[in-house]
Amino acid sequence: MKKMYSLAAGLIVAAGSIFVAAPTATASEVGTASVDCDTWKSSTAPYKGYAKCTGMLPYPLEGVQVRLTCIDPRGTQWHVNGNRVGNGKTSSAQCSDNSSVGIYKVGLTRTRL
Repeated sequence: MKKMYSLAAGLIVAAGSIFVAAPTATASEVGTASVDCDTWKSSTAPYKGYAKCTGMLPYPLEGVQVRLTCIDPRGTQWHVNGNRVGNGKTSSAQCSDNSSVGIYKVGLTRTRL
């Protein structure tokens, strides 16, 4: 009989720990919004890249910056980062003033303090 009571007590403790470990709030309840970001580049030289996000936390708590992968005629690649901006603002960067240098890829970096 004692084994049965100790087994039941162990199950109750285990079940209680499951409920304690469960999250108590959903993402929407704690203020996390859906973030929507967009990137694009200019169509003429000298090429510039842009990034803009909406739905982020107020600046400076959260920000975005454009990240370009630049490429020259020899195939050499390098990265250029734009300015860090807040919600609804546009970050921009340029690889080079040289018109033969292009943008291989436009990406972004979101940071949260």
